[in-house]
Amino acid sequence: MEFDVKEYNSVVLGALLHDVGKLLHRGNDDYKYSDSHEAASAKFINKFLRILKNDNLYDIELIRMLVQYHDTKIKKETTLNDPYFLDRSEEQRKRLWKLITVVRRADSYSCAERDTENAWANRTLPLDSIFSYINLNSKEALEENSCKYNLNQFNPKACFPKPVDNLTAPEILEIIKQFENSIPDFSRFKNFDDVLNKWLNLIEEYMWSVPSDTRYKTGVSDISLYDHLRSSAAIAACLYKRHIAAIEELKSMSRTEEFILIGGDFSGIQDYIFDITNRGSGGASKRLRARSFFIYLFSEVTIHKILHALDLPIVCNLFSTGGKFLLLAPNIKGADNILQRVKTEIEEEIHKTYFNQFSFLMSWMPIEGFREEFKVYSFFKTAEEMFYKLETEKIHKSQNVLAVAQEKKWNPEAFKATEMYEAYQGNSDCKICGKGPATYEEKDKDEQGRPVKCCFICYRDKLFIGQQLPKCNYIAFGKGNVTKEEEDEGKKIVIFHNEKDGGVEKKDHYYVELLEDYRDKEEYYLIYDIGNGSEKADLTRSIPIKKYYANHIPVDDNKKVLSFEEIAMLSRWKKDDKVYGSDLLGVLKADVDNLGLIFSKGFENPSRVEAELPDIDRKTVSRFLTLSRMFELFFTGWIGEVMSLAYKDKVTEELLRIDGIEKESFKDYLGGEQIDFGNIYTVYSGGDDLVLVGPWETMIIFSVYLNQQFRKYTCNNKFITLSAGLTFVKPKHPIASAIKQADELLNKSKKRRKNRVTLFGTTVKWEKIPELINFFLFLNEKLNVENPIIKPAFLHRILEYHRMALRFLDKGNIEGLKYISNLSYDIARNIIKREADGRIKDGKEEYITLQKLIGNKPDKKSLIYNVKIPVYWALYRNRKNL
Repeated sequence: MEFDVKEYNSVVLGALLHDVGKLLHRGNDDYKYSDSHEAASAKFINKFLRILKNDNLYDIELIRMLVQYHDTKIKKETTLNDPYFLDRSEEQRKRLWKLITVVRRADSYSCAERDTENAWANRTLPLDSIFSYINLNSKEALEENSCKYNLNQFNPKACFPKPVDNLTAPEILEIIKQFENSIPDFSRFKNFDDVLNKWLNLIEEYMWSVPSDTRYKTGVSDISLYDHLRSSAAIAACLYKRHIAAIEELKSMSRTEEFILIGGDFSGIQDYIFDITNRGSGGASKRLRARSFFIYLFSEVTIHKILHALDLPIVCNLFSTGGKFLLLAPNIKGADNILQRVKTEIEEEIHKTYFNQFSFLMSWMPIEGFREEFKVYSFFKTAEEMFYKLETEKIHKSQNVLAVAQEKKWNPEAFKATEMYEAYQGNSDCKICGKGPATYEEKDKDEQGRPVKCCFICYRDKLFIGQQLPKCNYIAFGKGNVTKEEEDEGKKIVIFHNEKDGGVEKKDHYYVELLEDYRDKEEYYLIYDIGNGSEKADLTRSIPIKKYYANHIPVDDNKKVLSFEEIAMLSRWKKDDKVYGSDLLGVLKADVDNLGLIFSKGFENPSRVEAELPDIDRKTVSRFLTLSRMFELFFTGWIGEVMSLAYKDKVTEELLRIDGIEKESFKDYLGGEQIDFGNIYTVYSGGDDLVLVGPWETMIIFSVYLNQQFRKYTCNNKFITLSAGLTFVKPKHPIASAIKQADELLNKSKKRRKNRVTLFGTTVKWEKIPELINFFLFLNEKLNVENPIIKPAFLHRILEYHRMALRFLDKGNIEGLKYISNLSYDIARNIIKREADGRIKDGKEEYITLQKLIGNKPDKKSLIYNVKIPVYWALYRNRKNL
């Protein structure tokens, strides 16, 4: 049976473009009078036919026919009367109908919510934020809100929702104009993958904020058209391959077990990333960033390797973040064997090269009835089942390389690590990680001026990834032969080495090149654009896919990367020619609370409107993609931009909107040069978590800003929150150890019912932060007046009263209650200055504010309970720096 590649490409592209009319018929005179969005999609193809057609790669007339008749409400008789069907044989007409059925089925599987009351969509209705409908409480219906998106080009700043009721005609017309002006001449393209990548870029950029459907009875339109089109293309690709025999033989296309869902998870990656020593020639930060980035690369290339083995397009990657992924594949003969082979190859690479310092889990399962399991309410359950299977895989990890499957026993030879043992001959342990033979010598010396011997992995991490990453704008993924010299010199970062059979190389290497400037090679099969430059519009091959990757690091005026010592010094400030401030680093670790629960249960509970409707449940593959993509965008796109662009005025404006903040004092404080997010060093940010390092005081403000903006980004939904841990260390403290400390503080925040931050050894709800900031601002101001009444010694006594209060409030020790009388006496004796007649001369303002430490009654809500945060903040800030 001959596979018709051109027809297959046409079906995939037809599914990807089938709903572009949902944007176009909203405003442009060429489309808005179309009878339907299907007709608008077809008119678009006819309008740009000259530059859209590419007879070598696909049939543009077939694509036009597929988009025009993809709606199941259009009768077969109407479809067969289209001119495209004229002068066709009966067999050809039947085959074409099969192709239409594939696209129709892909459309309905992707976004099966068809409970509509209006045939005509509301063309000015904006996209609802998907976050506004997350509900984890079955007993509580969410209040309705107007958390929606303007019609903008895709970028992190534009992805914050606003109270928008309707889109305006000018913004609709403008986005259509921009979209049409961005369409290249596809007739010049030589490779279908480049065509697909270019369309993915265009559709995401201009259609991310277009609702997939605005006809629902619920009035909810929270699925992005981009995600619907992308998943439709993935499903169509799988359906075509699954039913190729039925298409060829004009037989019925059974809906039973049409698909395989493939899940992958990298386990132990946190230990691998952070388990390095602080010995060597420095550069621990580079190594950490390099290892984090390498895991990202390894995960991406693993996905590519699986898709290549199954000959599937990139759109079949449904979800990938944080080392986890879900792929969709057709359930075809031989798929099990292919997946088992690829799984073994991946495990062998990890075993041979990294000796299982991290592990890869992979599982797959057929989807018995897509119409049932991917029905409105079931995709999340299917995904949850897959992730459960991956958890059970942990007890079997690495068995493919450590055991003889046929004999069901361990393979002793696999445990010997023969190649590694041979490399140890005449070499000691790596001075950096201590887990490999020290066969390489770093160019830099250690603090004693001695050469540092290390393993190739640590050598590569620092020299080839850590140093190149700050300048990297493109990630080029290649497949081909890589010589040992090319790998040793860092020209190519090998992810998967090829195999040899009797000395003959069987497979190409999978490798990566980090590029500052765009370039093309025949071996490149994919390029990611992770820079901030404009897209190269004239490209017709190796089209980069736009990806956001938080990659900011602070540099000096000469573009030299700042050391941690230099970053810590940025906390200093001057007054009267004297220097103040502690040279400390702040290490922040934060992540989203209850992420698994949000994905698995977040859409089970209806809004107030939906609660009145029968059998409404809103889980679809498109919604899954939209939710995961929007989380990813915040931690990769927004985080990267807020640091690299460092728009301080905007940050100040936003921070002053925090409820309860004393605005004038806070504004004066934020005006200082030491609060600059451009000074923050990115160790990792992506998926749903981050690790950042910066000047300690900047990191306090950034953590507050991070939570404020995350709440805004997620519509202030009370079920979507962040937890964080922030530790402070000296710049020479081992950074890996500091990150572990921050992780422990994050776990402390999680254990205290989440939605909290832990710093200075104190865990507080985010909502308590404004009160603590205000008290810090008060202390900071009073410490800096001429002839201050409040002095550092008094702040240290406040800390003692705080410890007394904790003994009572946490342990029930009655002796601790003395903090009230002791503090009151201290204030009266040392803060208030009276005239001879008893009238207060000085200290009245201080007295009134300090009374907040006592409060109406001793409880954990009182300021004294959390006062350690503002007191230490004030002490560290006002410490004289000699």
